[in-house]
Amino acid sequence: MSSTYDVTRAGRVGTRLSRPTVATGGTVPQANSISASQARAARRRAARRDEQAVAAWLRELAGRTR
Repeated sequence: MSSTYDVTRAGRVGTRLSRPTVATGGTVPQANSISASQARAARRRAARRDEQAVAAWLRELAGRTR
């Protein structure tokens, strides 16, 4: 009985003590790599794209006959 107990206990000890590895080398990504002006420009482009999609959809609806 003690041999079964020792085998199961040995398996648990190894998994409980293992820790995730932490990268210690290389470059650390910057927290904010996009400037405010770049973000504003991206928002403007997205808004313009959305407006153009709506305008195209309205033109398509206007061209349809009932």
